[in-house]
Amino acid sequence: MSVDALLKEVETLSDAERVEFLERLSELYPSRMSNELSPELAKLLDERNAAYEANPDKVYTWDEVVAHVKRKK
Repeated sequence: MSVDALLKEVETLSDAERVEFLERLSELYPSRMSNELSPELAKLLDERNAAYEANPDKVYTWDEVVAHVKRKK
């Protein structure tokens, strides 16, 4: 089976099945499936989480973000 065909099959899975699929892949290939964040990404996520906690009402829904991106095109 080709990678493209496999990916199409994965797209048909439920969210729970995809999580299980990823978990099983990580068991097969632990050295290639690192869950560790880079220090830079960890810092960025910490900063963004702190900004959210400081102003929890100042957020956008996913639909608002998508609409904004589509308007920019």
